[in-house]
Amino acid sequence: MASIRDALEESLNEPHSILKFIIFTLPVFGAMYCYMNKMQNSIWFYILAFLSVIVIIGTMARCANNVMNYRDNTLPTFNIFVMFFDAIRAIIALIPALAINGGIAWFVINKLVPMISVDFVAKGVTYITYGVCLAIIMTVFMLFCKKFSFFNVFDVKAISDSCMDVLIQLIWMAIQIAVIDAVIAGSLTYLFWLFIGLENVVMYFVWCMTVVFNAALVGNYLGQLNYEALHQAEEKAKKKKEKEELEQLRKS
Repeated sequence: MASIRDALEESLNEPHSILKFIIFTLPVFGAMYCYMNKMQNSIWFYILAFLSVIVIIGTMARCANNVMNYRDNTLPTFNIFVMFFDAIRAIIALIPALAINGGIAWFVINKLVPMISVDFVAKGVTYITYGVCLAIIMTVFMLFCKKFSFFNVFDVKAISDSCMDVLIQLIWMAIQIAVIDAVIAGSLTYLFWLFIGLENVVMYFVWCMTVVFNAALVGNYLGQLNYEALHQAEEKAKKKKEKEELEQLRKS
């Protein structure tokens, strides 16, 4: 079973993990610093925001791939070009899923939900729609990360068989990561608020590092979930196919 505890230990116990998180956090911190200093329209903000997206998606993709392929190290290497390549490939692979699910979510939320007169039913449909669409996108992401193959993202059967299991695990993962953030980042935030104040560079850097650290945890967790959701779905499909072939042989 996928374990956030294993993801936490592997992310922290790996050699040079803290140094990696510090380096990976630099563009995220730079983008946040520009934003906090009202530099949203500067070229530096756009460059650093782009690099932040590359770092977050690249970290998730590489962590998931390393865990799925049972490598000793789960975090990305120091080579920024590898991370850039991983992130760009992952973004391209997700474009069809983002476009299709985004369109479906837009249609349901803007066209169908307003027709529902009961408020709690409308909210329920909204949350379910967002949850299912997110689960499909994350399932596509997992399929891509296993071998970094663009062909895997079009495996409709694997997506349909696994997305509900992925949705349940994503909810559980989000709860666990929220608890970890509350214990680690929340405790530091409280101490800074109590003695120094929140408006300081160190606190901003801690928050940015928390974002990168969460990306590593999510990637690791999705890598573990590969066996629990995707692999088992593949095994069920193989058994079903073998059963159908046996039935055909008996009839013949």
